[in-house]
Amino acid sequence: MDRLDDLMAFLRVADAGGFSAAERSTGVPKSRLSRRIAALEKELGVRLLQRSSHAFHLTDVGERVRRHARAIADEANAVRATVSEAQAEPSGLIRVSSSLLQGELFLAGWLAEFMGRYPKVTVSLDLSNHYVDMLAERIDLAIRVSAAPLAAADLVARPIGTGRMVLVGHRSLVERHGAPHSIAELGGFPLIAQVQGESVRPWAFRGPDGHELNYQPQARFVSNNLLALREALLGGAGVAQIPREACIDALRTGALVELLPALEPPASTVYAIYPSRRGLAFAVRTLIDFLEERFRGGA
Repeated sequence: MDRLDDLMAFLRVADAGGFSAAERSTGVPKSRLSRRIAALEKELGVRLLQRSSHAFHLTDVGERVRRHARAIADEANAVRATVSEAQAEPSGLIRVSSSLLQGELFLAGWLAEFMGRYPKVTVSLDLSNHYVDMLAERIDLAIRVSAAPLAAADLVARPIGTGRMVLVGHRSLVERHGAPHSIAELGGFPLIAQVQGESVRPWAFRGPDGHELNYQPQARFVSNNLLALREALLGGAGVAQIPREACIDALRTGALVELLPALEPPASTVYAIYPSRRGLAFAVRTLIDFLEERFRGGA
């Protein structure tokens, strides 16, 4: 059918409830609207509406055509909005929530990069490991990592990347000791590990057969703060398992070397969580796309 203008004229009349009302709301003369609908009915071979001097109603077919016409109009509006956004510049305040770990290790730096790219954007970053009521606290976007799918009735959880741990050591350390070829050989290296309470957190790996393997490091340096672990790594103090996002720059420059890559640790999913798909601010949508690019390793 090559009569989209006629179809939109029909939709305007149907939505307005008559030709006179459509003329008042659109400014298009009702005689022109009538001609367009007559042409559409002729092409389709069906009557879309019934009217008299006292009544106006859609036929059953007209009601169905109206629903399809509405869907087409909505898609056309979405295309226009997409083009307008592509030509616009993100601006305004974005309230972001994240865990302490994510915020300290990499998210704050990525947000600074985002603001450098879009100078009209301002960001308020709230770091907390506690539950956040996004609606009550007017949070625009939350970043969370979970091994299980996230779901909430009043929130949208969009996967934007994969978070995984990597086993790394400083280049100079690997040059002196050589790279380990198995988990058993890790005992010959100085190790750096995270503590939770009074316990050293075990390292998780996934073997070639897909089964999870746990290794309890006998660490030379321990801390409950991953920033401290990263600094110890960069200082050449040992080998550690830390989030990939926390050391991606050092891996790219070669300062840190990934070890035992065949025993990749189990991965978790990184989610961008926001209140609703409808009415999502352009700046927030742009930030989500930017973070997805970063989590997926984009430059």
